[in-house]
Amino acid sequence: MNLRDNLLPRLLPLAAALAVFFCVSALYFAPQFRGEVLPQHDVQQYEGMTRDILLERADSGEDPQWTGRMFGGMPAYLINVAYPAQLVKATVGQLVALIGKPAGFVFFAMLSMWLMLLIVGVDPWVGIVPSLAYGLSTYFFLIIGAGHITKMWALVYAPLMMGGIWMTLRGDKWLGAAITALCASLEIGANHPQITYYFLLAAALFYVSEFIHALRHRHLGDLLRRTGLLLLAGLLAVGSNFAPLWYTARHTADTMRGGSELAATAETSPRGLDLEYATAWSYGRAESWNLLIPDFMGGDSGATFAADGATARALRPYGLQGLAGQLPRYWGDQPYTAGPTYLGAVALFLALMGLLLASDRCRWWLLGASVLMLLLAWGRHFEWFTRLMFDYLPLYNKFRTVSMTLTVVEWTVPVLAAVALMRMWRGIPRERIVRALAWAAGVTGGVCLLFAVAGGSLFGFGERESADFLADQYYRMFQSAGMEEAIAQGAPEELADATAAGMAAERAAVMRADAWRSLVMILLAAGIVWLFARRTVGRGLLVAALGVLVLADMIPVNLRYLPQDRFVAARRQQIAATAADRSILLDKDPAYRVLNLTVSPFNDATTSYHHRSVGGYHGAKLARYQDLIDRYLVQLDPNVLDMLNTRYVIRPGDRGEPVAERRPTANGAAWLVRQVRPADGAEAEIAALDGLDTRRTAVVDRKFVPLLAGLAQTATAAAQIELPADTTAAIRLAEYRPQYQRYDYRSSVPSLAVFSEIYYDKGWKAYVDGEETPYLRADYVLRALPLPAGEHTVEWRFRAPAWGVTEGVTLVCSLLILAGALAALIFAILRHERRPKTEA
Repeated sequence: MNLRDNLLPRLLPLAAALAVFFCVSALYFAPQFRGEVLPQHDVQQYEGMTRDILLERADSGEDPQWTGRMFGGMPAYLINVAYPAQLVKATVGQLVALIGKPAGFVFFAMLSMWLMLLIVGVDPWVGIVPSLAYGLSTYFFLIIGAGHITKMWALVYAPLMMGGIWMTLRGDKWLGAAITALCASLEIGANHPQITYYFLLAAALFYVSEFIHALRHRHLGDLLRRTGLLLLAGLLAVGSNFAPLWYTARHTADTMRGGSELAATAETSPRGLDLEYATAWSYGRAESWNLLIPDFMGGDSGATFAADGATARALRPYGLQGLAGQLPRYWGDQPYTAGPTYLGAVALFLALMGLLLASDRCRWWLLGASVLMLLLAWGRHFEWFTRLMFDYLPLYNKFRTVSMTLTVVEWTVPVLAAVALMRMWRGIPRERIVRALAWAAGVTGGVCLLFAVAGGSLFGFGERESADFLADQYYRMFQSAGMEEAIAQGAPEELADATAAGMAAERAAVMRADAWRSLVMILLAAGIVWLFARRTVGRGLLVAALGVLVLADMIPVNLRYLPQDRFVAARRQQIAATAADRSILLDKDPAYRVLNLTVSPFNDATTSYHHRSVGGYHGAKLARYQDLIDRYLVQLDPNVLDMLNTRYVIRPGDRGEPVAERRPTANGAAWLVRQVRPADGAEAEIAALDGLDTRRTAVVDRKFVPLLAGLAQTATAAAQIELPADTTAAIRLAEYRPQYQRYDYRSSVPSLAVFSEIYYDKGWKAYVDGEETPYLRADYVLRALPLPAGEHTVEWRFRAPAWGVTEGVTLVCSLLILAGALAALIFAILRHERRPKTEA
């Protein structure tokens, strides 16, 4: 009886939480459990990115650490590299595999939030409601639909990391440090540093709050001791991921995120990402209202207008009513959006109550973190602040899509909601509840009521911008139809104004409908709290009713953007080869590359699933290759395509079908040049490629010219260096693997071989007849190698430098974390058992 009395109260809320979280996740993603799969853009892209990596692992058992199928070739550090020493990720991290994706994402996000709330002292029954709000954040469903897998895992682990930090600074410091080390290791191992960075900014604000509190209450010494433990936990977490972090950091310097060597490029600056590029996805200030009202800005970029709506009626006199189904309902500032970052009207109402009921120690840092992240999300719409952060906040300029900072707000809002619920659960005075209820309902409900009643007169709903755009489109349409008289009478402008007015009216109607919806949700939540304050309902019913209301609020909105009918049979998810792909694959030469113009070639990796692609899809491609794209490849420069050995181009056929076109001028896997043109610096180097016969002449940075001393006795200041020639000389690719290439070479004179492989000196080594040989960069991005006369074997091998050291550090720190977590758990249990027992 005593055992049952002790265990049941602890196990029942755990079982209830697990059951609720699983049922919600499983019911939402029910097609997953029928064997169907969710087509996800980034998952398909990832399959293309990793194709040759996974094939090489399967074929040879060796991890290549390099992919040859994207952007001519690039390190795989930010794609897929096996790090066996990441034991935390390989052991504890595998628990998330118990439930398959995508249901597992939502289940473990809820569970992580619930465990975090337990850590900070929230009752397990109360914690279910804010955990539902966190796991059902609309943004999560948008990124699940897009296939942003690493981002979602980072959001799963982030609450537990924050809980560990809280416990270290305010609770059991030893157990807290162990939890922090373990969960921070998983968070870093999720490999989405941008999410981790934003949550660490929030943690920094929490630490500032704790520091101020310690100063006021004269216990700074205790805080400093706890700080030391927290730093140790952080160092171990970093150390347990040392290998991937080390290689990512070294590699980032050579990517577009590390900046371009050129004076100016479209997407990079000498210090990091270009501000305009990094802030392209900035949340509009007015758009921020969709945190409360989901379709405030019209929904997602793919949403269009109704067939019988105001827009269609405006177009009907011209017989163009079908155009309404092609015009965008979204009128926000982002270039594209999959939907709003809706936090939930119920959650925001409760969060505002929490803000009013919280202690100062809790209130201000959570409010500060929320406001800071909202201001950062505004990006170019709050430019002076964004530029200040971009220039002075360490590492901030390494990330793009600043609207992602709102992920922290998706966490702070449920935390504040938990504060409100716990204050009521513990029985604060009725007057405080009523006062907080009145303010929270008045503010959130008042905003919704204002937009529902008068919103149509408060905003332009993009009417002027739509009219200007459509006037130009209609003018071209009328002109192509020979309707000169209608143009003279101003018909394009008249039709554009009528269409834009209809679009604005429908956008306003959508906004008002969702404003009424959010108002109803707030009033229902306020009514439940009011009944609790009047002692009409108990605290159990309060939590249960609010939990149901959160579900009713979030699930219908999420289904707008990720409906169950998005799931398809597993076979339809595969990247199928087109007729063009199949014809190219008949060519068994492993060296050639393909440029696919039926997709956006430099923003699509599906081509890489079947071929070695000139293009690809990655946010951190090599900076020099990005320069090459900006300067030459977007213009399809034939000489640059030749030097990349682009043998095939896939173009749209007469009926839109992909058609393969062979390019006979491609340089091949390697070739011997007759001339070298020295260049002084990166700008001169890339400029020299313009019009260059890359098969005959190589452009080489002057710093590499001394390596050519054995080929020609020409001073390094010469404008052009002539090399010995042998018309019978040849070099041929004999074996190709992503991390290894072997060539057979013969020449009667010393030669300079240029290879259609990307130069990267942090891992690639060249060998001639088994002896390591210095090599150089040619043609801005390629490798070149001086070769002696005679018949020789040339080999290229890629291996991450200092692999043994980095893996050793990773292994030691991983073992320390696992041992520390186990020891802390045992000591916590023993301390609990030693506490004096009281009679029931």
